[in-house]
Order: sequence, then structure tokens, then C-alpha cells
Amino acid sequence: MAAHPIARDLALPVAPVGPDMRCADIFDLLMDNPDATHIPVVDGKRIVGLVSRQRFILSYAALYGRELYGRKPISSLMDQNPLVVEGDLECEEVNRCLLERGTENSDLQGFVIAEKGDYLGIATITGLMSVIASIMTHRAEELELARRRAEAASESKTQFLASMSHELRTPLNAVIGFADLIRKETFGAIAPSKYLEYVSDIHASGSHLLSMINDILDMAKIESGRFGLQEEIFDPVIAAQDILRMLAPEIGKRDLTLDICGTPDSELPLLHADERYMRQILLNLLSNAVKFTPPGGLVRLCSLVHEDGALSIIVQDNGIGIPAAMLERVFEPFEQVECSFTRKNPGTGLGLPLARAMAEAHGGTLSLESEEGRGTKVSVQLPAARVIRRGEAATLGAPWPDMLTA
Repeated sequence: MAAHPIARDLALPVAPVGPDMRCADIFDLLMDNPDATHIPVVDGKRIVGLVSRQRFILSYAALYGRELYGRKPISSLMDQNPLVVEGDLECEEVNRCLLERGTENSDLQGFVIAEKGDYLGIATITGLMSVIASIMTHRAEELELARRRAEAASESKTQFLASMSHELRTPLNAVIGFADLIRKETFGAIAPSKYLEYVSDIHASGSHLLSMINDILDMAKIESGRFGLQEEIFDPVIAAQDILRMLAPEIGKRDLTLDICGTPDSELPLLHADERYMRQILLNLLSNAVKFTPPGGLVRLCSLVHEDGALSIIVQDNGIGIPAAMLERVFEPFEQVECSFTRKNPGTGLGLPLARAMAEAHGGTLSLESEEGRGTKVSVQLPAARVIRRGEAATLGAPWPDMLTA
């Protein structure tokens, strides 16, 4: 059908009849085709008339019906199996009953309304369709209103999270800063020494809480559409080494094997991206792998430069895995693989959603494969436009354009 419907789109291929065809044959034709409402009359290719089923039957009956049926009871002509519905049946259910009867009831036929089996009145399909259309319109309006309310609630939640995150970060940074000064005994020794343990715990707990608040703030920025990139050219090898150094104590504590594979570090290209976000992606993926891999397990970090110039970063583990029913839900904010009552590992459930959003903000993708009890594989692929061969970096003069708006 054309983009703008025209009259030709309404045409039904009904076979025409000639102007000399007998009325008795027309009557037989209509009886053999109960769905035919009109029959065109054509002389050669010239349109000479149109037979309306309703008008033809009425005229035919007026001329010949009295002679044939005038003395017979109406039971000889009535529909002996009409649709009868109870008066308290909802109109949508009545419509379903009509659809189940198929073409037996046309727009010209009606049905009977009963009250506990006794006659109450009649109704037409046209009237029913009018009611159904009104119901659908009202339902669509309710859905639209619910959608708008949900969007408003989501926007309010996002604004609240962003506001609260800023309000919390300011005093928390002070707590962490002063705790760090005391922990390092910047202005003199702390006595007794037990206080140093407490201050170290305060610093560690504050840093962990700040990390969670930063995640919430980043998610609020994503949902509110204010997720901008601070782009620069940086070495992903150095970023990965820093993150692995950060996770080394936990990897050692859990006796995990760390396998580095793929393209050699010396051949890995530089990246033109937001370094903080790229570090956050890798940190989220690696910390998840470490967190959900049991002691003695394997965590693998691989990088691969594709023939088209794209770069893939792959983090794989043989940990607890993700149930099939959760594979898509883990990308919903605050969703967690483990039950909130039984889970042993801390976290906000924002790691994967943030990593995917940050990858997509760079024009990349994040895909996940997992099997419960066997492990998880997460692949981040960045487009070739983000990749710079090491020999080319020194020749770049003008600033790179914003990849999201170019």
C-alpha cells in the first residue's frame, strides 16, 4: 500500500455480471456467496450499475416473497441458531464470541440479549463495534497517561539521585581526606596505635561509599541524558596495568589465576576516548569477574584488534555464571545476580549497566555470554574510529571531533 492511501487501495476483486443476467440468477449468486454485499454490473468495460444485496433481497422478497412464503410460519425463514448473550457479559467478551462464529454474522445481522435466559432485547454488530472502539480509545488514553506518569516519576527519581549524590559527596570527600591525613600521621604520630586501624577502616569505608555514590551519579546522568564525554588520546595498556595493580590484593587473597592473552601490549593501539569512563568499564568488568569467581578459579583478560581496525576487550571467568532468565535483567540498574537476602558479595548492581552505557556512548557495544555454574564472558568492542595506531599518534595535529556529534 502506498504511503498515502488512494482509492485503488480499497478495491475488492468482485467479479461483475452483465446487464442481461436474470434476477433469479443474481438471487442464487447472492445465496451462494453470503459475504457478497454488492455486485457490479458491467457492459463490456462500461459500468452500468451496482446491485446492493440488501436492496435487492428486499425488492425480490416484496415481489415474490408473499406468493412463496405468505402462508408459512416465520420459523421457515428465521435464523434458527442466533447468537444469544447474557446481559452482564462484557462487550469485549461478546466481541470474542462473534469472532469465534466467523462470517456467520455479518454487519447486517444482529444478536439477542438475554437476562438469565429470558429475552431482554436485540443488539447490532455495528453498535458493538462502536462500544469496542470507545473502550480501545479510553484504554489507549489510560496507557498514555500511565506512560507520562512513569516518565515523570523516572525523571524525578533521576533528579533526586543526582541531587543527593552531590550533597553526599561533598562531606564524604572531607571525611576521606581527613581520614587519609590521620592515617598517614601527617602532623604527628597517633597513639595508641589501635586508632590507626580505626582510621584505616574509616578511609576504606568512605572510599567504598564514594565509589557507590559515583556509580549512582553516573547512572543518573545517563538516564537524564547528560552523559558527556571528556575525550583524549591515552594508552589502554597503562590503564589496564593500573586497574590490575589495584585488584592484585583481592586476586591474591582469593588465589585466582590471572591470564592475559590476545594482542601483545606492544601492538595494542592507543584510544581516543574518555579515559575515566574506559577505566571504569574495565574496572567494573574485572572486579565483577574477581568477585564472582570462587577461590582457585580463573580470570582471563584478552584484547583483540580486528581486521577492520576495531578493538575488542574481553573479560572471562569460570565463576558462578548468570542464570538464563537473568541475562537481560542484569543490564537493568540495581539488578543483581544473587538474591538480596542470600548474596555474599556487596555491590549496587550498577556495574554492567554503567559499563554498557559507557561503551555505547563511545559508539561501541557490550555483549555478554554466561552459563550458570560455568562462568561469564563479557566483550566490549570499540569502533575503528576510536583506535589510533601508535605510529600515528605523534602526527595528530588538530583536536579530534566529538565522536557523538560528528
